[in-house]
Amino acid sequence: MTTLPRAAALKIATGISLVVAVHEIFFHDLPGLIGGAEAFPLPYWIILGSFTSDILALAAAYGAWRGQKWGTILLICVNLFWLIQASGGLLIANGPFDLAFAGVLLVLHLITIVLCLWREPVVL
Repeated sequence: MTTLPRAAALKIATGISLVVAVHEIFFHDLPGLIGGAEAFPLPYWIILGSFTSDILALAAAYGAWRGQKWGTILLICVNLFWLIQASGGLLIANGPFDLAFAGVLLVLHLITIVLCLWREPVVL
């Protein structure tokens, strides 16, 4: 039986976070930032906060990919923040698609946090 090496776990966590961050930037943040406060149903500060967390996720993904401790810690913090956002999305979902999307994101963030905390077994 083989186990997942820590470096591979961090690379998988990085990949998941990169996909989520890039998706959020291009499909949610940039349209909200370009359209301004009038074009987006949520308060404008939420858009700014979301964009900031996505940029932090890109920096954290770089650090985690390189095996840096600061990158892994920042990636855990960003995914905890996203986990809270996804939990809120489950509570205020406007339909089945929004509910499913928030549920998938919730699971992805949990998986990413677990992968960031992954340790290889110690052989005695």
